[in-house]
Amino acid sequence: MTTIGAYLPSQIWRSWTPAEAEIELARYKGYGINAIFAEADHYRRDIIAIAQNHGLRFYGGMACFNNSDALAQNPNLHPVGRDGRRRPKMNWYVGITPTCQAYAQARLNTLTEMARSYQLDGVWLDFIRWPLHWERELRADTPTPLEASFDEHTLSRFVEYAAVDIPTGTTSQKADWILSERKAEWIDFKCAIITDFVARAKAIVDTHLPGKPLGLDIVPARPPQRERLLGQRLRDLSAYADCFSPMLYHHALGFSTEWMSERLDDMAAQSDRPLIPFVQVDAFVDEDGPFSARDWERALEAVLSHGSCKGLIAFRGDMLHSNGRGRSLGNLLRY
Repeated sequence: MTTIGAYLPSQIWRSWTPAEAEIELARYKGYGINAIFAEADHYRRDIIAIAQNHGLRFYGGMACFNNSDALAQNPNLHPVGRDGRRRPKMNWYVGITPTCQAYAQARLNTLTEMARSYQLDGVWLDFIRWPLHWERELRADTPTPLEASFDEHTLSRFVEYAAVDIPTGTTSQKADWILSERKAEWIDFKCAIITDFVARAKAIVDTHLPGKPLGLDIVPARPPQRERLLGQRLRDLSAYADCFSPMLYHHALGFSTEWMSERLDDMAAQSDRPLIPFVQVDAFVDEDGPFSARDWERALEAVLSHGSCKGLIAFRGDMLHSNGRGRSLGNLLRY
């Protein structure tokens, strides 16, 4: 079944009265939407029920390695760059080092509670990666993305994983040695950390939401860069994920809709899992420049015409109400 989804930030659906939910969800269905995507640790059962009564699937989501409150409480979660310094905050984002087993287990415990407490139609994992503010660091006009994380905890886990002895020295010297002498093992290690978390998440979903899919939000980098910086190796993740959702925010990154097709080709070559991409609905911020109605239509066409795509997720769904975006989507789906 083709999925035409709308991602709705929690502050939107949390604020609805039941009567407002009835009206809003019917409005989304009129655009051709058949699934609502949300991301929170806790949900409103009445909203889920209303959506499903309208024939809409309701997918939950969880932010895996991004939590500013946890970072403030535990500085050991802070990613460390190749220069030995803590990764700086970029806009709203820092990220969390995924090698802290206590934090990872806490997120898996949250996923368990979510899966057994709500009648979700599936779960999508967000921020399932090593730290990178990719929406800014992967733009064509930005410097080389920052590497992370070279904190002592992560280095000790790498030593155990790769059975290597890192020469003594500063954090920067250790990072330089790893990236020059043990780069392949370092990339394998980063991918293994993410894949292991996904494997454990899949077991939870299968136990508490049997038959429901586990999806992953995937950064739209080329495969070598995606594995090296983010630890997302699709061929390994395919053993556990039911679907990949590349975040094709072409306008925010400064690329054309042709770039979207190129990224989809790359991902299709890496895995046989279906792709349900996130598609940017409108400009996120003013500095991204104008986003025309025709550009939105081209983005939809690029995704819906790709053979590996089984639908799309409008990001953000509330933007469908403006500039005729929802009407354009509905018209395209009808013809």
